[in-house]
Formats: sequence, structure tokens, C-alpha cells
Amino acid sequence: MKELHLWNFILHHLKINNSVILTAVVNHETGSPGKKGFKMAISSSGSTIGSIGGGAMEYKIIKDSKALLKKSNPINKIETLNHNRKSSSNKSGLICAGSQTNFTIFLKGENIKTVERIYNLIESNKPGKLIFNNKGISVSKNAINENTYSFDFKNESDWIYMETIGCKSIVYVIGGGHVGLAVCKIMSMLDFHVTVYDDRENLSTMKENIFANKKLISSYNNLGKHIKEGDQTYVAIGTTGYQSDKDSLKQVINKNIRYIGLMGTKSKIKKIFNEAVKEGVDKKLLKKVNAPIGIDINSDTPEEIAISIAAEMIREKNKC
Repeated sequence: MKELHLWNFILHHLKINNSVILTAVVNHETGSPGKKGFKMAISSSGSTIGSIGGGAMEYKIIKDSKALLKKSNPINKIETLNHNRKSSSNKSGLICAGSQTNFTIFLKGENIKTVERIYNLIESNKPGKLIFNNKGISVSKNAINENTYSFDFKNESDWIYMETIGCKSIVYVIGGGHVGLAVCKIMSMLDFHVTVYDDRENLSTMKENIFANKKLISSYNNLGKHIKEGDQTYVAIGTTGYQSDKDSLKQVINKNIRYIGLMGTKSKIKKIFNEAVKEGVDKKLLKKVNAPIGIDINSDTPEEIAISIAAEMIREKNKC
């Protein structure tokens, strides 16, 4: 919901005749605290929202933006800042590593319609493409990048950044038991669109699940048709037994999916993999399966297991 709050903030201030400076990270190198897609907005009222990496860099940008807003000085610039005190130029003030490229733009009343379109796409979870370039800011409906973010830079007058908006990261939780319920809860808190899938009618944990955006009851042999492929799709498999786990895995293994995780002991997973190969699954594809699922934190309860699974998905989501 962070993106929705940011664009709502911008829209609100523009409608009450405040100007806003928006700074967005359009590119970054490993080690940078600011990542592609991070955004921060500063209103002429003095209020701010969001973050582009924090620290001395962010403090200076806020201070400079407030000064520009007081004078109503327009700005539309792209700048790469280096997070290394030994750098010979464009030091960010941070001493971590890497660099980040920030786009900064002055928004006013004439931008209201564009901001409204952006807000409406995100609020309604409809696909669109946010575009920044040297001409400013625009948006296209019903457009999705193959990757969530793309950045093409030739020079300061010839560059383009595109970001898919209105489509949250999607997680399919395969198995609606106690662990599935806990995973749905955690992932909904992390702003994922959650679908839970099970083959059992009248399952109590499915009835109790108020966290999933969508619940599906059907055979695991049919789940493939319900899985939306793409760079923002995550699948967590944890059904009641190895046969249904294997059936579920075979339904998703050939799909273009960002993350597949399989719950179980090492011996169970080995058995599933061996049988899947015998049944026609390409052995090379199994390398992309995270199994056993989750980061090893010696988790025991459904809630602890859910946190370990969520942590692994977030690590994948936030890879450079």
C-alpha cells in the first residue's frame, strides 16, 4: 500500500494548490540503500512521504527540495549519486557502496490528471506502465513490462525509465492448512496479492482465512490454469502429502514464475524430485525450486514457518 499512499499524498497536495517535488530511484548498483522504484515526495507545505534510501543523502534532497518549493523553481533532472567517500564526484554523503540514479521532478496543478490516472490504476489493481523521461512523467494503461522496472540511459536528454504499476506481486499459497493460513496472513501484510488453493471442501482454516484475496477449491491437478505467469509471481507449495505436492509442482514447474518453494523434509523432496523426473519433468527445471522452502531459522510453529517462507520470498523480490 506504500505506493498508493504516496500517490494519494501527491494528489491531495496538488488539489489544494500545493506544489510537490517527487524524487524516484530509477537505477541502482549493488550495495545502494536506494533501490529501483523507491520514491519520496515533498510538498510545499513542508510535509514529506516515502524514502529513497535515507541518511545524509535523503536529508540534503529534502532540504534542497523545500528551498526550491518556496521559490516555486521548476526542476526536472536525473542525477547519479555515489555512495563512497572515496568517489571523486557526485558523493551522496553515504559511505556504504554502489550508486543510485535519482529522477527529480516538480509537480503542480497541471499534473493532476496524470497523477489521478496513476493513483486509480494502483488503487484498482489494474495494470499500467509508469514512465519517466527528460520530458517529465506519463502513464499508459493496460501495459506491463516483462520486468517490473526497466531503465535505458544514453545521455541526460535521452533516457527512459518504465515501471509496471497496478499489479501487486502475487503469491499462490498451495495448501490451505495451518501453515498456509499463516503464510497468507504474513504475505498480505507485505502487500502481496494472495491466492490460497486447496482441494478440501469445508476446511476450517480456509473458512478462517480472511487474509487471502482469493480462495480456490479444486484438484491440485488443475491448479496450473489458475497461475498467472510473470516476474511478480511467487508460489509456495505445502499440501497434505507428497503426492499432492508432486502434482502441484508438476503444474507450475514449466511456467515462467519468479519463485517456487516446496515444503518438506529433504528425503520427501528427493522422492518428489525423482518421481517427477521419471514422469517427464526436466531435471534442470528442478534447480529453480527452493526446497526445503524458507530460510533456515529452526522454525517450528506455523507462524515461524510462515516468517521463514516470507523472508525467502522477500529476499528474492529484493534481489538486484
